[in-house]
Amino acid sequence: MMNWRKTLLTAAALLVMAMPAAAADLTLSFSNLPVLNESTEGLYEGWAIVDGMPVSTGVFNVNEAGQPVMPGGGSVIASFPVADSIGLASSIKISLEPVGDADPGPSGLIVLGGDVEGETTALRAAVPGLDMLMTSGGSYILATPSDNDTDTGNDNEGIWFLAMPGPMAGLTNLPDLGPNWTYEGWVVDVSGSGPMPYSTGTFDMAEGFDSDEAGCMGGGPPFPGQDYTAFHCGPVLNLDNGDFAAVISIEPVPDNGPGPFMFKPLAGMIPTDALETGGMVGNQVADTFPTGTAGILGTVPVAATSWSSLKASFR
Repeated sequence: MMNWRKTLLTAAALLVMAMPAAAADLTLSFSNLPVLNESTEGLYEGWAIVDGMPVSTGVFNVNEAGQPVMPGGGSVIASFPVADSIGLASSIKISLEPVGDADPGPSGLIVLGGDVEGETTALRAAVPGLDMLMTSGGSYILATPSDNDTDTGNDNEGIWFLAMPGPMAGLTNLPDLGPNWTYEGWVVDVSGSGPMPYSTGTFDMAEGFDSDEAGCMGGGPPFPGQDYTAFHCGPVLNLDNGDFAAVISIEPVPDNGPGPFMFKPLAGMIPTDALETGGMVGNQVADTFPTGTAGILGTVPVAATSWSSLKASFR
């Protein structure tokens, strides 16, 4: 005798599978996600990962309140309608897409992401080793070791992320960022109407030469840092006058921006007595890294009339 309950459940499952996918809406909100200069930095784009494949949910910029807005300074986007249901998405990601992007897939620059757990998904910075990064810290000294044989009176014109005695690495708990990201050191003049950043070079580890050693003529110690001296061809900076901050950022590879990227895990003002005491860069991951929330509304429903009709046929 046919098991009618089993047959009913099987038929119901087939009915659900055969139904067309319902449209869904994605809502997004953010904290600390910077407003993009669309002419130079591009746009953000949302992605739902369904069966391992990225499904675009649309491009957008953000306003100062962290709300997604239409490109070109348009209105706030309350929700993103999605043609294909994303009710089965396993994760949501936010990418940074370049100016004039013609690639239908996501760029390699994913800035936020999170696994879907129910209707609301928490988005975190998509940086490798984020949990370890939240415990990182650092110290530095002011010195110009590359020209000590010719000038011993300009140590306030150089910064090195190392600790003494030793020397030893001044930056601690820096996770391996992999091939798509790198660290970059900066001194930032904050005395004017807008911050003026000066790079100290890029690096992957707290110990070892950075990308430009001490500057255009090299000659520095095997640690991240820079001598801003006339001897080294760049700007001459008085780093202990109270106008400068020291910053460690995380930059995409390749990096097309002239200043620090949105991820700045370590920062601190350079004190006026740093020449004698050195200085510290404090951890600011929790306070400054972008976060977000994604809401998925509108999953694939079972139509009540179809379900009733199905049950009636087995009575």
